[in-house]
Amino acid sequence: MKPGRNDPCPCGSGKKYKHCCSSLSQAGTDRQQTGREQPLAKEPTANEQNHLIALYQARRYAELEIQANLLLGRYPNSGFGWKILSAALAMQGKDDLQALQRAALLLPRDSQVHNNLGDRLAKQEMLQEAESWFRSALRIAPEYGDAHYNLGQVLNRQERYSEAASCLKKAIEIDPKNIEAYVNLSSVLKTQDLHNEAVKQLERALQINPNSAEANSSLGGTLDEQGKFAEAEVYYRRALAIKPDYVMPRFSLVSIKKVREGDSDFEALVAMSNQMKAGKIQLTSNDAICLHFGLGKSYDDLGDHDQAFAHFAEGCRLKRSTFEYNAQDDTKIFDQIMRTFDRTLGERLTGGGNESDVPIFVIGMPRSGTTLTEQIVASHPDVYGAGELSTLLEIARRDIADLPSPESWKLLDRERLSSWSGEYVQTLRRHAPEARRITDKMPQNFLALGLIRLMMPNAKIIHVKRNPVDTCLSCFTKAFSNQNVKFSYDLAELGRYYVNYTRLMEYWRQTLPPGAFIEVQYEDIVTNQETAAQRLIEYCGLKWDPICLDFHKTERSVRTASVAQVRKPVYKSSIERWRRYEQHLGPLLEVLGNSETNR
Repeated sequence: MKPGRNDPCPCGSGKKYKHCCSSLSQAGTDRQQTGREQPLAKEPTANEQNHLIALYQARRYAELEIQANLLLGRYPNSGFGWKILSAALAMQGKDDLQALQRAALLLPRDSQVHNNLGDRLAKQEMLQEAESWFRSALRIAPEYGDAHYNLGQVLNRQERYSEAASCLKKAIEIDPKNIEAYVNLSSVLKTQDLHNEAVKQLERALQINPNSAEANSSLGGTLDEQGKFAEAEVYYRRALAIKPDYVMPRFSLVSIKKVREGDSDFEALVAMSNQMKAGKIQLTSNDAICLHFGLGKSYDDLGDHDQAFAHFAEGCRLKRSTFEYNAQDDTKIFDQIMRTFDRTLGERLTGGGNESDVPIFVIGMPRSGTTLTEQIVASHPDVYGAGELSTLLEIARRDIADLPSPESWKLLDRERLSSWSGEYVQTLRRHAPEARRITDKMPQNFLALGLIRLMMPNAKIIHVKRNPVDTCLSCFTKAFSNQNVKFSYDLAELGRYYVNYTRLMEYWRQTLPPGAFIEVQYEDIVTNQETAAQRLIEYCGLKWDPICLDFHKTERSVRTASVAQVRKPVYKSSIERWRRYEQHLGPLLEVLGNSETNR
């Protein structure tokens, strides 16, 4: 039976049929309209095309694949042939990338093929290539809403948030009922610290369709980040009432509470896991990842650490399979940073930065206590907590005269350094124009610590340290939403990254002037909160305020994996947590060596 235009496309793309494979019959026409026929190229006859289209509409995909290949034997340069072969492969869950690439080259005016190719490349984490094909689709069809939406998604994943927001707004302008665009625009706006506007986008989505499980779940997540857990649960429950097998809200629910025996959300995840093992349900890669991390967290709460680790490990394995990563590439970058930034560079550029004392940087490994530290500091009345901002690293990673970062730093002069630092301070100021101090707690700003010191010599820099194995275990047991932690899903790779981090931090200690930054120990904050908090506030040049001890009551959005923890008073159970999992951590411990005493 032919799918309706508003039905889900049978190819499994997740899009509506009208936005995906509905125009197969147009391929031959599109080809003819290009005026770019290759020598000896020939399209199949209308009857031959209609025969394959009929197979597609009848959902006889295996037969369609055979017939498409036979047709391509007769017409090897047929854009229609390659396009319909890609559809046949996709609908059977087979790799259609090569077929789409051939179709896109043979159909230079087919915006749908170019958009679909971009979509396939994006799913393989080939984001720059995907962006290129989405832009090609939009050059052909400037009002192609689906391509604007997809381009916005790819730009978001590249952390180009302003561009992403513009694309998603355009998608909404073209199709005001595109619920997915509202949901994803909300997510992008939150990364820009525009939380109220993010809520408005979700409210608009729910006005259009109150039964959107995705919009209800996303609004729950937004309230979650603001510490409004009871209100968040209402929307999570609404999402589950609409879509009982929806993994994300179930994962969120077990993440914001202490799971106990008999917990209905935990039992629902267990039931879904059993159904998946039995082949009764199929989950997307992302849903399966969330399922395993949710079960890992639940079993950890229940004290069943063997079961917990099994699920964390499977969640990490699935996540790791979704992208390419080479730990040696990271090692090379760390080495390049240390080769490039030397005392000579520092002496040459000193005095070229911005004199602002507004920024407070909180740096360290992810999951080392940076969120807790920022929350304590941001609880002070004179401080605004901006969270994890990508701005500094985006600036630091710019090429200069085609020389890539970090080697491009060699070409910095005082004028460019002044421009970069002014741009950063101006961007930071937009978050809170009247605040005396503003925190930026992107942990991996430690990569550019020397550059930060030159750009803003009066900025405060707080380096947070934690027991190495606890830090790494905490990384391994979290499903991060950003792209900066690809090292986190394999124990050996995680250990190598940690070793590189410690090497670089030691280099900064040796290279930068005394007092360039302070270091705090997470365990000291937990065991002696008042003394640690007073030291932080004093370092930031602020008058002590006891409100900083009630940091868990501070109303602000927290968009990190620590969102639930910072809404609670300090607890000590996270210290030496790794020992509960020691028997499973062999690859990590081997890389770290005697890391539990290397603090």
